[in-house]
Amino acid sequence: MENFTLQPEHLPDCHALLADCVANLPDDAYSLAARLAWAGIWDEDGRVNWEARLAGAWSVGLRDGDQLLAFAWLTQAGELDMLYVAPWAQGRGLARQMIQQLEGAAAAAGVTALHAWASHAARPVLEAAGYVMLRPNRVVRDGIPLENWLMAKGGWQEPAAARSDT
Repeated sequence: MENFTLQPEHLPDCHALLADCVANLPDDAYSLAARLAWAGIWDEDGRVNWEARLAGAWSVGLRDGDQLLAFAWLTQAGELDMLYVAPWAQGRGLARQMIQQLEGAAAAAGVTALHAWASHAARPVLEAAGYVMLRPNRVVRDGIPLENWLMAKGGWQEPAAARSDT
């Protein structure tokens, strides 16, 4: 298994892995419509958005040969923005390994107050990594509501002006 820093050319594979992860979530967590809205499509707007987000982040990818197993990135503002492990590679500690690596890079740069918007699948992984749930949240993508949770670690607190009712 190889550990590498994500580059823009890796992003189409990352999106494909994200789409596979989201497609494999159970129906009782997210409806088919919600999963489709979440995964979205890989197009020019998506590429530009992801490249901009990646540019301001520490990142890690894990692959076995040419096959992407997992990827994650943590913004320089302390947001764990992406965390995905291929469905067939889950349960091997890869998410935990990536979280530890990214948190180490952030800590070396003085960033210790961290947060994430956790899905049903990510919440237990983040809880095991020491994140605590601050509040439930709901986002709307393509007119479809998606439930998640705002989670934090290291003393991060949500700015009062950013809070919204769910």
